Amino acid sequence: MDSINFLSVANALVKIIKNTYSYDETPPNIEEEELAQLLLEKLHDITHEFIFIDENENGDGPSEDDTFQPYTDQEGNYILPSEVSMEYKKRAVEEFERHPGWKFLTFQQNFSKVRQPNYINRWKKQIEMGGTKYELFIEIENYVYQQFKLCREQYLPVHDMDLKKWAILKASEFNGLMFKASHSWLNTFKRRNRIVSRKIQKLVSFRAVKEVEDIQQDAEDFRAQIVPLLKNFAYNKIFNTDQTGFRYEMVSARTLSTQGERYTFGSCSSPKNKCTHSYTVQYVITYAGDILDPVFICLQENDGTFGPRVLDTMFIAPNIYVTCTKSGKLNRSKVEEFLDEIIVNNRNGNLLYVDMWTGQTDRRLYTSRCTDDLNMDVRFIPEHCTDVCQPLDTYFHRQLKYLARQFYSFESVHAKTPTPQLLTRDGLLKMQSLVHYLLSAPVFRNMIKYCWFSSGIWDGEDRPVFRNVKEVCFNFHNDMKCSSNDCTNMAFISCSWCNSVLCFDEFFYDYHLMYCPAGPYT
Repeated sequence: MDSINFLSVANALVKIIKNTYSYDETPPNIEEEELAQLLLEKLHDITHEFIFIDENENGDGPSEDDTFQPYTDQEGNYILPSEVSMEYKKRAVEEFERHPGWKFLTFQQNFSKVRQPNYINRWKKQIEMGGTKYELFIEIENYVYQQFKLCREQYLPVHDMDLKKWAILKASEFNGLMFKASHSWLNTFKRRNRIVSRKIQKLVSFRAVKEVEDIQQDAEDFRAQIVPLLKNFAYNKIFNTDQTGFRYEMVSARTLSTQGERYTFGSCSSPKNKCTHSYTVQYVITYAGDILDPVFICLQENDGTFGPRVLDTMFIAPNIYVTCTKSGKLNRSKVEEFLDEIIVNNRNGNLLYVDMWTGQTDRRLYTSRCTDDLNMDVRFIPEHCTDVCQPLDTYFHRQLKYLARQFYSFESVHAKTPTPQLLTRDGLLKMQSLVHYLLSAPVFRNMIKYCWFSSGIWDGEDRPVFRNVKEVCFNFHNDMKCSSNDCTNMAFISCSWCNSVLCFDEFFYDYHLMYCPAGPYT
């Protein structure tokens, strides 16, 4: 999302309110000031939460206005709420039936809202059905949505036909209601309730669904245990670390293509190897909003070691530490290597270390490294709680992989080189070095603090206000050119350190990290 000026939004909102309501301007009271603060936080959520579009989502989901879209009847007329209450209608019908000899004008003197004689018959049918057509449609909507919500809370799949069946079942309770669960009704219902089709990304067992409440309680207990400890440590010595996997070739799962084509193909260099094989990257972030240097990278090598030629020629960067295993994943010895090279090296004092992985929960890994100058207080996130309690998982890794994907997408489509460098060992190491370099910039410090906030491990009262990767690094016009001298290439990225807008050649191939005027490695 492009950068949003909150003040412009506020001015537009004031204009809408003045055109809609007739309020006199008065100084805000305490309740109104609190409401304004809540609105600001909500606005921040809307503009700063980065959401990945699902593989099965076409990007034309419901907008905010769609939630107020009215239903239509079989003739295409809008079904709108009645201006007359049901209680009024009942009293009018009862009075009319008690005095069958009254002239309509006499009756109308007592019930002025009965403008035509046929109103009585219409209201009588509504009373027999149990409400107006609008009220019954809302009852049907509420019932269907509750059924939908119950199923999704249990992670059960729900399809269009299920929504229609629930609607027909509920409509059958209302005698005389002409209801058809048409395609038009279905689309309106889905838009009003912001329901879209999404690809299932992860399957969980029924047992896991039943344990959700237990997991949530474990998460709350863990937060209650950790938050009081935060004030006992310097914020730059409170660490969170986690591993995340990267495929050797990151290929987009979506593309623009010709409508109606039978098969939509994508291409990659090696569908059976680079697209399926992976390596591991492990970041460490601090509660102060910093990223530890270097980042730990474990590549996948056939023999689990680098050969002499590879060691002599492999790309070296000041902010990455590179090792390898046969699988590309960390084992116990690599965990020890990570602790020695990233945590223990050049660290001293009291550290609060928050993590959870079965390969590194042996406390002897940490106690054996404690000295008079270094004391590690290690706290393990409870099992199954990492998705909600791990700061790196709740927000950081999404930003990390979004940034990495931009390199692959740009080089595959726009780069002029016949052999993509990102598909080589040195190329991916250079990319990971540049990604770490970009994310380590001070402009992202509040974003990293927000990772702690989103995990619930937060001792502050205020939510950190920040700009995400897209807003910092890709917030420029599509027709913008590289700002480097005499370069006419299209812009690829805006450096988070020096704010220069650079092309792919200048930033990646020429390795901008080493000559960035504002960076720490120049």
